[in-house]
Order: sequence, then C-alpha cells, then structure tokens
Amino acid sequence: MSCTFLCLYMKRTILATLLIASATLSAKGITWEEFQKQMKISGYLQALYSLECADGQIENSSFRIRRARLSFAGKIAESEKAGIADYRLQVDFAESPKIIDAWVRYRPLEQLGLQVGQFKIPLSIENSEYDPLKLEFIDYSLVVQRLVKMSSNDVTGISSVGRDCGAQLYGNAIEREGFHMLSYNLAVFNGNGINFKKDNNHSKDFVGRVMICPLRDLTVAGYYQYGKGNLGNKGDVDFQRYGGGVAYNGRHAFARSEYIRGNTGSLLSEGLYASAGWKFHTTKAGTGSLGARFDYFDEDVRTSAREFNYTLGATYQPWPYMRLQLDYTLKQYHHIGRPFTHSLAVMVSGIF
Repeated sequence: MSCTFLCLYMKRTILATLLIASATLSAKGITWEEFQKQMKISGYLQALYSLECADGQIENSSFRIRRARLSFAGKIAESEKAGIADYRLQVDFAESPKIIDAWVRYRPLEQLGLQVGQFKIPLSIENSEYDPLKLEFIDYSLVVQRLVKMSSNDVTGISSVGRDCGAQLYGNAIEREGFHMLSYNLAVFNGNGINFKKDNNHSKDFVGRVMICPLRDLTVAGYYQYGKGNLGNKGDVDFQRYGGGVAYNGRHAFARSEYIRGNTGSLLSEGLYASAGWKFHTTKAGTGSLGARFDYFDEDVRTSAREFNYTLGATYQPWPYMRLQLDYTLKQYHHIGRPFTHSLAVMVSGIF
C-alpha cells in the first residue's frame, strides 16, 4: 500500500467517521463538546527508513509505513458506587487494515476489574506498559519480539503485535502517595493471535503477572504463561513463558531490564535485554532521550543459536504532534553462519 494511498484512505476514514458521529449527535441533541468528553479520537502515522549492511555490502535499503493507527476510546459510565466502564477500538491501516485493540473493561473496585476482547498480553513490562510512542527505541527488544508474539520472528510463527483475544482480571492495591504499590493480571486467551481468530484446539493460554512498585518510578515484575498451540505442520505443542524484570522511569533518566525463558515444543529459548538512558526536557526545544540497549536472544539453548544486538538510540519530540527517532544497531550472530550486520533506522511519527 503506497504512502499517498494510505494517507488518503486514513483521511477518508476519519472524515466519514466524523460525519457519521456528527449526524448521530445532532439526532440525539448532544453537542460536540459533550461527545468529546465521552469519546477520544486519536492516532498516529510512522514512516520508517532502514539501511542494513554486512561484509561491506548493502543488504537492505527501504522506506515503508511502519504503523498507521486510528483509535477510538472513551468511558461508558463512571460513578463512585458502580465503578468505571470504558472501551477502546484501534485499527492499523499499514500493509492491510486490521484490528489491533477491541476491548471493553469494567472496574467496580480499584482492586478488581474485568477486561474482555482483544488486548495486550500482560507478559513482560515492555509489551504492555510501553506503546510505540513511549518506547525509547524504534524496535522492541529481541526477547519481546521473539517470545511475546510481537513480530513475525516469534518462535511460534504467530505475529500478533503482542496481543490476543480473551479476558482478564486485573487490579491495584496498597495505595501510597498517589500510586499503587501492587498490581496484578490474571488472563486467559485463545492463543491464536489477533482479529478474533477462532481457537484451533481445545486449550487456552493462561497468563499471570504481578508488578510491585516500591517507589513511584520503580517497577519490579514477575510473570508466567502456559498454553498449547497448533503450529501447523508441528501440530499441537505445549509452551511456557516465564521471567521477570525491573524498570525505572524517572524524569531525567530511565533504565529497564528483563529476562524471559520458555519452551515451545522441543525448543528451549531464552533472552535478556538491558537498556538505560537520559531524558531531556526544554521549554522551547521540546523533549527527547538518548539511550543504549544490549539485547541477547537464543532460540534454542541446546544448539546455542545466539543473537546479540547493541543499539544506540536518540529520540526527539520538538512538538507534541511530531516524534523523530534515530537508531544504530550492531547485530552479532553466534553459530548461525551470518556475518556482523550494521543497521541504521530513522522513523518519523505524526501524532494527532
């Protein structure tokens, strides 16, 4: 899908949505200001250029639309006695239109809520707590890409942008000075990925996560996943994921590290990343960050098919509605028969 056609398609979609909403509001006697309090329409477009070189030769040089997302979110109801009910629908128009998020939540108590639909798998800190506009680097860490169904490189072969269809219980506890020291997620999913694909076996994926915040900016997490999936010619295979991590997200600095291990049938995989950096805030020049990340992933520890990534990243947001990112990555492979690879990526995000 070309960039021009994509922008035109999104423009027409947004215009049609606004016209329908306007007509509906007029028929019900609701003002646009009242409607905006109930539904927020937002989105972003990310254009990426990437260059990869190995052995002095260019292996890849291309422009593409990384993401083109349109989101509708709002509250269905809110009261002190009955709690909060809200929803979100997010669609991505890059490559081909597909539903990313489609969920409804109801939280009668701060300590207990229910979410049903298609949403992020609560496995790892990075997957659920860092969306693409919050992540300090262009790409997610290797272990999240490969073990949390974030990309087509996932060891299961399922690419579902870190999401699945199911339901979860969640909540927060132990409030202290404006934040909660404890949060939890207990979820069950089909395990087949996004766009409400029917489960192709009789089993479900179960995910549990606990996050502890001893300080406002410090999070420590542990998580576990068990399931059984039908992986085509491999048939039904059992798989597990387990790990933990720690994240610090202060005003002037950030640091985050996670380790995830798991088996997928006969594969025993593991990965680790560690990132840190400095954030700057200026009144006139905008905001941004400088960071470095070490990535390690081994698809099968029995054969030591290891990958190492060393990334330097810079993010600059001169205005609230534009974000610029530059990443350089040195990729190193052990026992895979591939040379060192140098990768340079530039991404521009337009936000509305």
